[in-house]
Amino acid sequence: MKTVKILFLVAIGTLIVSCESNTYSEISGFVANPTYEGKIKQIMTAQCTSCHSVNGTRPDSPLETYQQVVDNADNIACRLDGASCGLMPQSGRLPQVQIDMFNAWIAQGLIEQ
Repeated sequence: MKTVKILFLVAIGTLIVSCESNTYSEISGFVANPTYEGKIKQIMTAQCTSCHSVNGTRPDSPLETYQQVVDNADNIACRLDGASCGLMPQSGRLPQVQIDMFNAWIAQGLIEQ
């Protein structure tokens, strides 16, 4: 009986020590101070440049460089929201965490690095 109690206490102790507290941003991937090079470029490359590039279906509105994204940031934000400008990307709405990160990037001054 004593051995069972000791094993039980060890198991409980292990569970308590192995638990950790994560914030929403750690779980979701949200970055509070995103930069273009740190996060926004990844989103643009994964979600936008297949169409918005010199070799894409929308070569007239490329979004391949920092300056191109900055110049179109408000329009991109409107299209990511999809409420009044039409939804982009055409494949469907991005995860909200990516939209929030893009909006935070704009609000914080479109920082490159």
